[in-house]
This record gives sequence, C-alpha cells and structure tokens, in this order.
Amino acid sequence: MVFLAIIFFLILLLPSASAAASPEKNVLLLHSYHEGLSWTDGVTDGVYTAFDEGTTDVNLYIEYMDTPRIASPRYSAEIAGVYRLKYADVRLDAIICSDEYAFHFLREHHDALFPGTPAIFCGVNYFEDEYLVGWENCTGIVEVADVQGTVDAAISIDPGVREVYVVNDNTLTGIADRKVVEGVAQGYEGRVAFTIPENQTLEETKEDVGRLPPDTVVLLMTLTRDAKGTYYEYDDVIEAVSGTSRVPVYSVWEVYMGEGLTGGKLLSSEDQGREAGMMALRVLNGEPASSIPVKKDPQGRYVFDYAQLKRFGLENATLPIGSTVINSPPPSVEIDRTVAVGAAFAIATLGIAVLFLGYTVRIRRRSERALKESEEKFRSLAERSFDLIFATDADGLFTYVSPAVHRISGYKPGEFLGKNFAFNREEADRSRFESFFADLREGKAIEGLAVRIRAKDGSERYLEINAAPILNSGVMVGAQGVARDVTERMEMERVRAEAYARIEQNIAQFATLGDEIRNPLAVIVGIADLHCEGHHAGQILEQAEIIDGIITALDRGWIESEKVREYLRKH
Repeated sequence: MVFLAIIFFLILLLPSASAAASPEKNVLLLHSYHEGLSWTDGVTDGVYTAFDEGTTDVNLYIEYMDTPRIASPRYSAEIAGVYRLKYADVRLDAIICSDEYAFHFLREHHDALFPGTPAIFCGVNYFEDEYLVGWENCTGIVEVADVQGTVDAAISIDPGVREVYVVNDNTLTGIADRKVVEGVAQGYEGRVAFTIPENQTLEETKEDVGRLPPDTVVLLMTLTRDAKGTYYEYDDVIEAVSGTSRVPVYSVWEVYMGEGLTGGKLLSSEDQGREAGMMALRVLNGEPASSIPVKKDPQGRYVFDYAQLKRFGLENATLPIGSTVINSPPPSVEIDRTVAVGAAFAIATLGIAVLFLGYTVRIRRRSERALKESEEKFRSLAERSFDLIFATDADGLFTYVSPAVHRISGYKPGEFLGKNFAFNREEADRSRFESFFADLREGKAIEGLAVRIRAKDGSERYLEINAAPILNSGVMVGAQGVARDVTERMEMERVRAEAYARIEQNIAQFATLGDEIRNPLAVIVGIADLHCEGHHAGQILEQAEIIDGIITALDRGWIESEKVREYLRKH
C-alpha cells in the first residue's frame, strides 16, 4: 500500500513539473536610433545583461527605427506597416522601447500592432503621467538626467560661473531635453543665466562656443540633427564643440566622456537597458506591467576628465564627493635621471604609437559605420525588391535570401538559410546547377541562367539567375546574385512554339490538299465526258468547276500562309 501511495504521489507531481518548464519567451527591443550608435548599443548590452542574469529563456528580437536620420512625415505610418507584416505571425510576450521616438511611436501604434502585449520603456527624457492614460499594462524607467547636479558641480568647481550655454537640437529628444533644462533654469534665476539657442547648425554652435566669456560653461545635451537636417554621431559633436570651446563643456550623458567632455553627473545607457530588462523579466514571470511603478528618480554618477580639468586650470578644484576621475596622473615619485630620460623616451614612443592606433581606430570606426549604413541600405532595398536577392558562403550555402522568395516559391526566407543551391531544384536541372556553381568557384559571373525549381505548393517555377562570386585575394569566399521569376515568360514561349508547330502542320496540309482533291476530280470529269451525255454531263462539269474554284482559293490561302510563316520566322 505504501508503494502504491508513493507512485500515486509521483503521478500527481508530474503535471506541476511539466508546467514548471516554461517555454521560451519572445521579447521585442524597439530602438529609436540605429545600430552602432554608442547609446543604442549600450541599451542593448544592458538588456542582454539582465536576461543573462535571469532564469527565463528569452528570444530577443531587435528593431532599429533610425528615426532621427529620416525626416519624412510618412515614416511612422510606413514603418508601422512593415512591423505589422513582419510580426504578424510572432507571439510577443513583452516589448521594450528605448528613447523618445520609439516610446511615442508605440503609444500611437501599440493597440493596432501589438494588442495586449506588455510594454516597458527606457531612455525617455521627458515624461508625464498622462502619457500612460488609456495605455494599460505599461511601465518603465524615465531617463531622469540630473541637470541640476551637473550645473551645481560646475559651479562648485568654478564659483565664478555666471552663465550656462546649452547645446541642444530640435529633435523629439532635444525638445524633451529643453523642457527639462528650462525647468531646472528657474531654480537659478538671479544667480546664473541660461542661454538655449533654438535649432542651430553645428557650425553656428561652434562659432558661439568659440567666443564665450570665461564666466560661462557649456552644457551639452542632445545634438543628433542640426538645423540643416545633417545627422551627427555623439563623438562628432563632442569633438567639434569641445575642440572649439574656450570654456569647460559639461553634460549628463556618459557617451560623451573621454572624447573632450570635462564631466558632470552622467547617465549610462547600459544602466537604462539593464533596468528595463529586469522589469521585462518581472513581466515575463507573471507580474502585470501596470503594477510595477514607473521609475522617476534622478540617476547618474559624477565622472570627470582630469585632462579637461587641467586644460582649463581646474585640476586642483574640489570635486563632488564620490566622483570618479579618468585620465588622472599617477602620484609623483622621485626616480633616477637616466631612468627618467629612458622612461620619457619610451612614453614618447608609446604616445606616438597610441596616437597612431587612435587614428587607425578612428578610421576603422568610421569605416565600420559606413559599412553598416551601406548594409542597412542594401537590406532595405533587398527587402522591397520584387526580384529574389541572395548571398551564399563559399560552400554555396545561403546566408541571406530576400523576402521576395516567399512570393515566388511559397517558402519563407528562413527555410532557405543554411541550404545550398540544390535545395528544391528540379532533378533534371542538377547538372546545370553544378555547372553554375563550378563557374562561380572559378571566379566567373553568371548571366541569364534559366533553371526550374519546385514551389512549396508543388507547382513548377522557372528562375532566371544572374550571379557573381565574392573574391578575397582571388579566392571565392561567397556569392551574391539576383533571381527573377520568369515562369510566365517560359509558358508564353511554350505556347508560341506550339502555335508555330500548328501553323507548320496546317501549311503542310494546305500543300497536299489541292493535289489530293484535283486528281480524283480529273478522273470524274473524264468519265463524265465518255459515258454521260446531255443534261447529266453538264451538271457534273458544272459541279467540277465549282470544286476546282474552291481548290484554287485554297491554293491562294496556302500561298498567303507561306507569307505569314516567313514573316513569323523573320520577326
């Protein structure tokens, strides 16, 4: 009895054990900016860190809206259509949106695109509680930049500061930053003046900061797109502003640190992403998003660059308690003169090497950025093309297949990835495929290759392929090409060939028809002359003449058909 009770108890436990093994969760991370931007990449790293620390198995989808670089008023509606199509068959368990553009886009399109899916936001600079009115199951982290903490630090470092010159743009994030700065400025009225120019070009900003009086500091907020619509990366802006400014430059964003920023109470994008990821894990584990309070407390930590402090004669100033100082020199130690000279020489050599490496890293970063932009443009074009665009590795395995493959074959792009050129081709075309890829291996381009494949529904489709090898030092490392659906054209050619064959057959029949009728007719006329007299002979001859007229008309039709055939052959 005890043994049976134990078995029964274990059977009762089985369903709960099965339920404990939670399936993989799908989460969408929606970015306002583009991949490769240091702030955006920091948010992504933070989200991954949170998910790695959690126990929930998460499949993370990432979308980059790249909104600041696209000024079209139709962009929001267009990209909403893309996401509607792209995620129609994906069950999302949560959405994380980063920064203003993605946040307000999701506010507008959430119910239409992702109804009922919990949302977590981060990186939102200006937030009002009314933003969530009517938007259930949403929470997040407000990016509460401590502007006051940064300005107070600048004044404590240099008590002679009387004006703050603010560098800011007119993007959605810039507008939110302006509201924050304007609110902080009210607390300094009568002590420190705030100058906030509106919608300037970067050149105009450089001119302004280049002639600021010594009792001024620069507060660099957001400048990603200037008055001309020119887009700038963070390092481009801080290098331009700090390199021109006659006074210290402070900020609230950690992305500027180490590129010419004096310091400030700085926010970390990775911290924002990690906080949002932790909130998402709570939601995935069953906690309603609406029950998690929105985080609105000021964030950031004091960080300063010794090199910039020294540049403006502030290296001995008192910094806020708990400050971190980068580029700080090591404490002085008495050393032998010979050692000092050798060390100086070594340091100079290393300095030159560092400058060279810094230069090469900077060039590489710009090249990588240009490559990513080029890849983004290619992918955007490829995903809108009616022709099938593909890329393979050196073994002929597909590494990219554009969405047009679904329209042509019924297969989704993912079903082709990792497969080779022989995937789903007609057996009769095996040798043509093998010859096709052999030519690519030899470095030859392929043009106008017509092959057959079998669509997912079993129908036969014809593709015309143009492809070229990707070479590295003369060695093929992959291939890329375009395939066009020419099934209708091939069907037209088949029908045309059948029509030509029918015309040839009819013309041949015309050629023999006259002789086959005239010979028996001549015999009939001869017999009538010999054996028939009077009225009957006349009737026979009269009918023979009618038949002979019909045959003559057929001969003329044959001649006209010959002319038609010759015209078709010629044209």
